[in-house]
Amino acid sequence: MNTNRLFDSGRRSLSPLIFTVCLVILIGAVVIASLAQRSFGDAEVTNVAYYNINGIPIRAKLMRPVDASQTNPMPGIVYIHGYQNNRETSDAYCIELARRGFVVLEIDAIGRGNSGIPGDLNDPDFDQTYGGKTSVQYLKSLPFVDTKKIGMMGHSLGAEMVYTIALKDPSVNALVISGFAYKADASTTMPKNMLMIFGKYDEFRKRMTGTRDFEKEWMSSSRTRRVIAVENPKLGKTYGDFEKGTARRVYMPKITHLQQSHSSAAVAEALEWMQTALKPLQTYWISSNRQIWPIKEWATLIAMLACFASLLPLGVMLLRTSFFQSLQSPVSGTYACTGKAYIKPAVLNGVLMWLYFPIIFVLFGVHVYLVKIDKAFPLMMTNGIVWWFLWINIIGFLFFRRWFKKQNRESGLTLYELGLSYRENRFALDTTYIGKTVLLAAILFLFAYLLEHTLESIFIVDFRFIFPFASDLTAHRTMLWATYFPFLLIGFLLLGIFLHGQLRRPLKSTWLRTFISWSIYNILVLIIPLILFLMVQYVPLFNTGAIPFVGPGGMFIAFTHNLFHIIGVLIMVIPISTWFYQLTGKIYLGAILSAALVTWMFVSSQVIAPIPV
Repeated sequence: MNTNRLFDSGRRSLSPLIFTVCLVILIGAVVIASLAQRSFGDAEVTNVAYYNINGIPIRAKLMRPVDASQTNPMPGIVYIHGYQNNRETSDAYCIELARRGFVVLEIDAIGRGNSGIPGDLNDPDFDQTYGGKTSVQYLKSLPFVDTKKIGMMGHSLGAEMVYTIALKDPSVNALVISGFAYKADASTTMPKNMLMIFGKYDEFRKRMTGTRDFEKEWMSSSRTRRVIAVENPKLGKTYGDFEKGTARRVYMPKITHLQQSHSSAAVAEALEWMQTALKPLQTYWISSNRQIWPIKEWATLIAMLACFASLLPLGVMLLRTSFFQSLQSPVSGTYACTGKAYIKPAVLNGVLMWLYFPIIFVLFGVHVYLVKIDKAFPLMMTNGIVWWFLWINIIGFLFFRRWFKKQNRESGLTLYELGLSYRENRFALDTTYIGKTVLLAAILFLFAYLLEHTLESIFIVDFRFIFPFASDLTAHRTMLWATYFPFLLIGFLLLGIFLHGQLRRPLKSTWLRTFISWSIYNILVLIIPLILFLMVQYVPLFNTGAIPFVGPGGMFIAFTHNLFHIIGVLIMVIPISTWFYQLTGKIYLGAILSAALVTWMFVSSQVIAPIPV
């Protein structure tokens, strides 16, 4: 594997060209995402900020059809996302509404995104709607909104918030809730004009609806009898009168809880409901099946991947400079892990990763019964993930030590050969090299962050795909980055020892083939156990309706959802770690940079709020 060719001053480097291509793809994808978000010129998208009734700041995205004005007011809708998300998670619905003649206020619920921190649950001014009530009043205050045509929409916990508001507020003339069920306090008249979207395979159906089989049981439940006053109401049929505000409908797509935020069928159902209930001008109506939101979703994924890919050639360019040149080093030794020697630690790693729930449960036991940790570490969902990641790598390191002592005794394998030490005869770190490594990692991370931050400031588009991944940081979330980074750094250092040391695969004929081979193996050894874990949850769900992992209050379901996000994060950062291990022959640059990126993704996107019970 001749990585020296990448640094040969006598050869023309392709790194600047590849770096430029990555930036062009990145900027192009952001522009396309922005155009789709603005319905290619038919809607205006702006950031707005205002204060909640308890003084906490709220940030929202305002989508206004360009023809909306004081003389041409249009129906207004507030959308609130689910528990672990931010405002962009609502884009599928909001983009489509705005291009059909609705003014849409898409909020970062308090505790999410760039809105403020919710405070203590026991405070007398704690807002159970997380800014929802204030957002309705803000929407009504806009001169281009028809205050007689106000609607609300939400998903999961956000649906509970909008339901709670609409139940008491007669000025809300239409309501769409997804991933949440109306309660016993609903009636035939309140909330007005209510559509409930609930997936057949929604993992929270027991918690939300109290049914074992939603499809068979919900329409005959006592809650539904209070809301739909007819005998034998059916799924997918509209009851009541829109003019009187008594319209009712329950729609059941064959999807899971998460899919309800990004289901074209669910979006179409919601569009038609709001069109009938709030009556925007017919000239703005577009067929509900003509949806453009996937363009934005895929474009933001491409932008994120292009940003992270640009770090690879940028790293080469910086390592070619005289200051960082000393960090260049090929991978040492001839050690390679193959056959049974690879399978055994790979399987052990899978077993450790399957300790996901037990390790998280221990952390929450400590929080509930010993010491409250949410004051110092307020990202409670992230706490569980970081705690799990840290401990499985600590336990894995203990197995590595045992393995290494045996290898050192039998074959003379050294920590230098594995990329851990700067001396061949013993473990030692070089302060100069480590200092330059930290500096280089910081430069690469800041480049990625400032690039995203700048583009988001201009185009109001962040990095996401289905889940929030990386966005701009508030001052408070920047401090949280410093809080969580050391723990993830330890985890990635220990993971680097495992992946690039013990599990290092044989070299290929070229550096590129080696990079591809190592990246694929490193990704698969980490995500296959998680995919199998998800299969244990979803194969029974799709085939029998049974949900194996539920947990207290559905906690295990929420953490199972997080595995999709974790898999995506690992797929993106493991090639970066692998690349810089190849270039420097040491685990440290890749580990520091990976930890910085993953910390950013977690602290910018995860919720600061009490866990629902």
